[in-house]
Amino acid sequence: MNFIRVQLIYPEDKVKEPLLCALCKNFDVVVNIRTAKVSRDTGILTVEIDGEAEEIDRAIKFLEEKGVIVQPIEGQIFTE
Repeated sequence: MNFIRVQLIYPEDKVKEPLLCALCKNFDVVVNIRTAKVSRDTGILTVEIDGEAEEIDRAIKFLEEKGVIVQPIEGQIFTE
């Protein structure tokens, strides 16, 4: 199992969309929200995404296609 820590920055038009729910339903990943600051204008979350490397990559691409900025915190994928 692999995991990556990332910061997600949601634009104003995506703040109310349940994107993390869709992420867990559509991809074989587990999302752990570590911190979150959400307002009407933006959402900034720090999350860990656990799963196989290919699924993590697909999940991140999904978020980016939805307009979420994904920034790695650690800069690498960790393997347990």
